[in-house]
Amino acid sequence: MTATELGLTYPILSDSPRRFIRDYGVLHPQEGIARPSLFILNRDGALEWSYIGVNASDRPPIDTVLDELRALQ
Repeated sequence: MTATELGLTYPILSDSPRRFIRDYGVLHPQEGIARPSLFILNRDGALEWSYIGVNASDRPPIDTVLDELRALQ
């Protein structure tokens, strides 16, 4: 599906050359793709919290993510 089909109103980054994946330090060295990652920025664009998984199934618990988001309010 595309961003338009999903009704997304924010920009989506396509990084086929893997430039940003490398810049953010989330490139999986053996698989050549991004590790599951989540970055929370504040209103000024500064990084407040991040999670970088070690493999495709490593995701942060949703309660942890929601707690981090609430802390920014």
